[in-house]
Amino acid sequence: MTTERAHQSMFIRHAMGAALLGFAIVASACGGSSDAPLVRQSDSTRVTIVDLSPVPISTTVVPAPAPVPTIPQPAPVPAVESVRFSPFTVLDPMSNGIAAFTVLVPEGWNASGEVEWQPFWSRLAQHHTTVVDPATGLRVDWLPIQDFMYFTPPAGFDVPIGGNYQGKAYVAPIADPEQFVREFWMGRALAHLQQSTVTRRVELPALADEFVARFGGPATAGAWTIRYEFEVGGIVWEQDVTFALLFSGSDPVSWYVNYATTAAAPKGELDRQQSLVSTVIASRLSTVEWEANYRLVQQLFYQGIQQQMADTVAFGELLAQYRAESQALQQQVFDDRMASQDRQNQLWRDTIGGTEGFDDPVNGTVVQLPLSWDRYFVNENGEYLAVEDPNFDPNTLNDGTWVELQPRA
Repeated sequence: MTTERAHQSMFIRHAMGAALLGFAIVASACGGSSDAPLVRQSDSTRVTIVDLSPVPISTTVVPAPAPVPTIPQPAPVPAVESVRFSPFTVLDPMSNGIAAFTVLVPEGWNASGEVEWQPFWSRLAQHHTTVVDPATGLRVDWLPIQDFMYFTPPAGFDVPIGGNYQGKAYVAPIADPEQFVREFWMGRALAHLQQSTVTRRVELPALADEFVARFGGPATAGAWTIRYEFEVGGIVWEQDVTFALLFSGSDPVSWYVNYATTAAAPKGELDRQQSLVSTVIASRLSTVEWEANYRLVQQLFYQGIQQQMADTVAFGELLAQYRAESQALQQQVFDDRMASQDRQNQLWRDTIGGTEGFDDPVNGTVVQLPLSWDRYFVNENGEYLAVEDPNFDPNTLNDGTWVELQPRA
């Protein structure tokens, strides 16, 4: 049994009658140490004190109690090494409370998220999302993204560097990825990395190619994962920052950042839990209804009604007014996703690693789950289960109907 599996796994027990079976996992909060073994304490010795004084003889005959019938008890479910994921859903109050996006969260981890609308910027909404493993401190975040534009300023041009020009930030292009992290994220989201050291930089050509393909016009792009090392309270931490940059044109040039995620943990934890981190990152997906609303708002943005969009009440009324258009866009979103499933599956395989795509017959999608488990299942609640036992049947758990998943061909 590997240390990685011990940290990832949970133990499934089935309790019958009054017998209670439990589990305990001992994990280090700082990483770098193996699990402590489970220790079973022996039953305490029972001492019976016998009174040897004379007992008076009784002539009363006491009938023997009637035998108590034995109720056969089924054998408990054996412990199975496994990992379970549940969907965490974030609602969008601005869009009349609809579900905006979901992310898969390993059992025992915590998640939070919100939608931030930015009606005066072409990047109209940000999905702030955080997933944390409280046992180790490992944390996954999605970073803020932005659209940029730059050109040689003509006489009288008064938009400052970083100011809003037609919904984009007026900033000269930055091609060096480490410089971009310093200038765009280390001011706020990644301020704790200002004194860090870069220990690794990996190029992700498949992600760069995907960015260009989705852009749909002449462009060049690059994508990277940069690993930083820093110290917190005497403990060495590592943080991976993954993102892609795309550039179109020269003067003017429009440029963009996308696919921006980060994961941080005590040194050694990121590599040890790579498959769980990759599963979480690959799982975040906006709902079809919310994505259709977003595309609709993009169209309205370019019609110049940003002020109306900035008003919370007016924004909700606006979406209700264009309900028919939004419903038509939902079908377009669905069709686009169905057409791109194989490409997305290959993208995750080539980019983040540690996962494999499975056809989900319950939700009609392809889901990325961690590699090297024996069997994978999904239930009607959108939960996923990976088990290390080729003969295990999760339908004995009495917590839903589980359907086995098959790898994407």
